[in-house]
Amino acid sequence: MNRDIRARVSKLVSEHETRDPKRIADDLGIDVIYKSYSYRTKGYFINILGYSFIVVNDILNEDERRIVLAHELGHAILHKTEDIYFIREHTLFPTGPLEEEANQFAAELLIDCRDIDICMFKGWNNEQIGRYFRVSEELVEYKLRTE
Repeated sequence: MNRDIRARVSKLVSEHETRDPKRIADDLGIDVIYKSYSYRTKGYFINILGYSFIVVNDILNEDERRIVLAHELGHAILHKTEDIYFIREHTLFPTGPLEEEANQFAAELLIDCRDIDICMFKGWNNEQIGRYFRVSEELVEYKLRTE
């Protein structure tokens, strides 16, 4: 299921002149809704009758919301025509190829490769890089796998 995620994200960033997943979703006409759920439910993407929605748990902190939104935007862009409907329980990083692709999308979107090269040159570990980009260490690992 190779979708050349890096190239697709690069094109999105260039076209929308931002790495902000909320602005990109807005530009693409994807409605973003913040709604309270248990802490275990991070968010989900759903396409109903041609209308796309990303729902993000509003009890998450700002950085977590941004990560979840980027992940769900990945589903919206990469899997819009797939017959899927996921509500993430327990973690943002469950197994499965579609989830792996959405995680890779989020990593590519939220972590600029030019900046990560500088971080690596400085000798930073994944935790330090994650704090710099305001993402989880898992997303840093996804990004580094493709560098």
